[in-house]
Amino acid sequence: MADINVYVTSDLTSSERRISPQWTTEHLKEKLEHITGIPPQSQELHHYPTHSSNSYKIIGQDPDTTVSAYAIAPYSRIHVLDKNPDSELGALVDDEATGSTSEEFKLTEEEYSKREGSVLQWKQSNKLGRFDPEYVKRKNETLEENESKAKNIKVGDRCRIINIQGERRGEVKFVGKINELDKGENIWVGIEFDEPVGKNDGSIDGTRIFSSRPSHGSFLKPKIVEVGDFPELNPFDNDSEDEL
Repeated sequence: MADINVYVTSDLTSSERRISPQWTTEHLKEKLEHITGIPPQSQELHHYPTHSSNSYKIIGQDPDTTVSAYAIAPYSRIHVLDKNPDSELGALVDDEATGSTSEEFKLTEEEYSKREGSVLQWKQSNKLGRFDPEYVKRKNETLEENESKAKNIKVGDRCRIINIQGERRGEVKFVGKINELDKGENIWVGIEFDEPVGKNDGSIDGTRIFSSRPSHGSFLKPKIVEVGDFPELNPFDNDSEDEL
């Protein structure tokens, strides 16, 4: 089974990672410790079906269950909660929360990077997030993969996306970098879907990237977009004669 890209978050970290459906829960938690700093025995895993979803399901309670049993979709989110009330990380979370509206809010990025005992310094010393050499390596590999795939995608192409929700088809309306989305770091593909299964109308925070009908537009990474002869699906193709 192919690896899955997911978002891994905690109260102090946030990153995109690749996990294997064949891992056991025990192995998954060991990997998550390297990302979040939370020991496996203190972890409670909340799985959110999308990165921005507010509803979740608790997973990972059986150490021998494989990741595939949780039906984790690509680009969904696993939030690692620290259940240890005496955790040192908890103190860092409290400091970050109280400082964000006072002293730290007034600090420049350069000043904050030099501050002793900050969350940023903790991430650096523990090589977490963007300070993890493996994270940087995977991030560069992902950027290269997306750039390579984007070379074969052009505006006007018919395309499809296949994920756990099924197949969605549409037309490519945009290919390129978007400052409003991630400061122009990645290449994105803007798609107008045939059906209202998108997240926007081709705009981001009021900036028009391409034109689409409301709820038909979305921005996706090139590596999950397949272009080709994909005409609009007939919604009645799977209907039986008994349903007419």
